[in-house]
Amino acid sequence: MRSLIHWMFAHRHLRAARQAARNAAWSIAADHYAAFLKARPNAIAAWVQYGHVQKALGELTSARSAYERALALAPDVPDTLLHLAGVQRRLGERAKALDSCARAVAVDPGFAPAIAELLALGGRDRLPEGLSADLHAPDPTVDMNDQPSWLDEVIERQRGEVYAPARYDAYRKCLMIQPPPPEPRLVAPIHVLIDARGALPVDIRVTLSSLRDSADPGWKATVLADAQTCCHPVAGITAIDTRIAFVATPPQKIDHGHVLLARAGLVLERQAIGWFGFAAARTGCALAYADHDSCIDDWRTGRQYSMPSFQPMFDPDWFADPNTAPALLLIDAARLPVEIGGERRLLAAAAKLGAAHIPHLLASVREMAREARNALPDARTQSASSPAVATSSPVPQDRIHVVVQTRDQPALLRDAVASIRRQARRRDLLDITIVDNRSILPQTARLLRRYSTAGIARTLNLDEPFNWSRANNLAVAERSAPILVFLNNDTTMLTPGWDAVLHRLFDDPGVAAVGALLSYPDGTIQHAGMVFGMGAGGPVHEGVGHHADQAGPGGRWHRTRCAAAVTGAFLAVRSSAFDAVGGFDESHLAIAFNDVDLCLRLRALGHRIVQTGDIRLIHHESKSRGLNVTQGQVAWDLEELGVVHRRWGAALFEDPFYNPHWTRTGQPFDGYRFPSTREVVRHIDRSATPAPWAAKPAEPRRWW
Repeated sequence: MRSLIHWMFAHRHLRAARQAARNAAWSIAADHYAAFLKARPNAIAAWVQYGHVQKALGELTSARSAYERALALAPDVPDTLLHLAGVQRRLGERAKALDSCARAVAVDPGFAPAIAELLALGGRDRLPEGLSADLHAPDPTVDMNDQPSWLDEVIERQRGEVYAPARYDAYRKCLMIQPPPPEPRLVAPIHVLIDARGALPVDIRVTLSSLRDSADPGWKATVLADAQTCCHPVAGITAIDTRIAFVATPPQKIDHGHVLLARAGLVLERQAIGWFGFAAARTGCALAYADHDSCIDDWRTGRQYSMPSFQPMFDPDWFADPNTAPALLLIDAARLPVEIGGERRLLAAAAKLGAAHIPHLLASVREMAREARNALPDARTQSASSPAVATSSPVPQDRIHVVVQTRDQPALLRDAVASIRRQARRRDLLDITIVDNRSILPQTARLLRRYSTAGIARTLNLDEPFNWSRANNLAVAERSAPILVFLNNDTTMLTPGWDAVLHRLFDDPGVAAVGALLSYPDGTIQHAGMVFGMGAGGPVHEGVGHHADQAGPGGRWHRTRCAAAVTGAFLAVRSSAFDAVGGFDESHLAIAFNDVDLCLRLRALGHRIVQTGDIRLIHHESKSRGLNVTQGQVAWDLEELGVVHRRWGAALFEDPFYNPHWTRTGQPFDGYRFPSTREVVRHIDRSATPAPWAAKPAEPRRWW
């Protein structure tokens, strides 16, 4: 009888918990679930529901414990593993979240939500065979004619298979580069100028063989080689194919036609000539470049591909590094000088004229098989490219105004201010404003008084509800410093001379804003720039979860380059550009996406947003305001994302610096996909402008 009463008492709590959860009374539901589980600790489903309730309350640690209790009772339930992974991800436990998702997929390989979560975590390599689909076919009930053209493209480019990064060779061998549209075409043939000086005859042979195998016959070739090579049997090809000539001295000045610069050892794709000719005729660009990779030919195993170099639309910072030079350049000889070995200078000269980027792998840099490489003298095995030389930063001469917002958290604030002053080359040129938004702790008041007395920082007291945009605007309303820095109070500066780096970057008048490499305390990346157009969501941080020592694809996380946007946790802005766009939007974007909107408005004026790995900070993300974990917080963020979308439309989905070969689902750079011909052509069109990074606001919607 006592047992029955005990059972009835426990289940009364269970019924009350379920009713409270249906009414979104999460605190009441949590209390009743806790009471029920105290009496029935082996109730698996109740532990899962208790985890859901704790998650709704924002108590992620308690939610994780509840899911772990459920899994201890039933270890192989994919749905519970998925819920645990979601909480682990939000707690910053990326490795554990990956393990939980991988377990769920191992139990049920067709469990789509777990696959999606695994992709969102950047774990494509942990899928069976590392292969997945980017997106299912669009909903047939949706009228595609009612969608804007940019959305058509988003849907189209997300279809198809995606290969994990570790399976690049398989991806490359399945990649079938389609011919370009038949029109327009160049009238005159393309003159291929092959630099073969110092090259092995076999390298020349490989390049000429691939050129002769071209699907487009509209070319002629000149091989620049030394006198000995001109007498080698490889030069006998001129008797067979009259389009090819060998010369021992560089040809006289070429001032007409289109010249394709290449080096001996390149393997040209069959469609390379056709695509270069199409891009030049369609856009009228002064220069065109494409993507490339590396390959090794082995007579036993065949050709193996690796090291893809997927280029962005023209980015002067990216191409400042000699190691990122494209393998093929098409030059309009009437507008640019034909300079052998001067790829970087040609790219810089073409910046004001328009450089078209062809997002196709149109060449492979051939590496020798091991046996041939071992047979060469040491000098022949050295890399032909020299490492990038670090640019020294000038001693700062101008003032920098740093704005830090805080609501108590005196320990965090003290570390943030101390670190930027300690690491600055000229701390005497730092003007620091602390925006105190309703702090109540006496320790905070004492710290701010000390800053004021010592002349370290001034305090702006703001007795208003939290509005990040408004606080920043007020803080810089009366200032004269040419550089503004908006800094979170939960950051620690790691880079000595960070102020000198900023001055060096802002010496380029085209740069309006600079972001930094931010990492979590455990050394993993939190922010290395933002990528637009991932899936159907908003802008995402790239590099998340990877260790800060990892340079990323093409070394992008450690170098200076253009980005679609950068985070406001460390955001340096040229003061004149900030004024030109009216500062942050305090009326519509109080909390979220105000940094994205500012970057878009700066890009709309033709300015560049730069992300640099030369400035690094630790970011204890959102320790002051807290993580957005409750339904209300998430809903607020989504509403402000909607504001940005209504304002910018397609610009929020277009990233000129994210190559279309990369996946659009999951984490950026976590897989390879096959771009469509339509997407390639539109990419070429957008790239062939003097400022491909410029953003365009959305057109006003018409209701008639």
